[in-house]
Amino acid sequence: MSNLAGVIIGGLVPAVVFGFGAIFQKHSNNLGIGQGTYLLCFALGIGVAALLAYALMPTGAGLSKAGAYAIGHGLLFGIGFVGLALGFNHYDQPVSRLIPLANMSTLVSVVLGLLIFREHLALNVPVLLLGSMLIVAGGVLVSLA
Repeated sequence: MSNLAGVIIGGLVPAVVFGFGAIFQKHSNNLGIGQGTYLLCFALGIGVAALLAYALMPTGAGLSKAGAYAIGHGLLFGIGFVGLALGFNHYDQPVSRLIPLANMSTLVSVVLGLLIFREHLALNVPVLLLGSMLIVAGGVLVSLA
């Protein structure tokens, strides 16, 4: 049961939350927010989530090498959000096209997880490859919609 709970809490819940987040981003961009302002407001939202996590969960490593990686993740996430905003506003792309394409980041994470963390030793690689091919096929179909 803990494996199922981990999949639900660590996979499905974030998928739903991130999905709603994309709608919030599109609405914000439709209202004409500047990207610097958007990222600042976004960071405030993350700050609230951080305070809740800090209050509810035990702390781990502080601002050391782990903190630097977290800052790097924030920087990359911000750059990605600016790219989405440009797609929404400058190129007038619909959320239903861009978000599925952006979520193909899953494939980047899969490849890097296999290479960096040697996760292929603990996974069913043929099933992983089949799923990855389905993600690519879905991305191609969505981009053609």
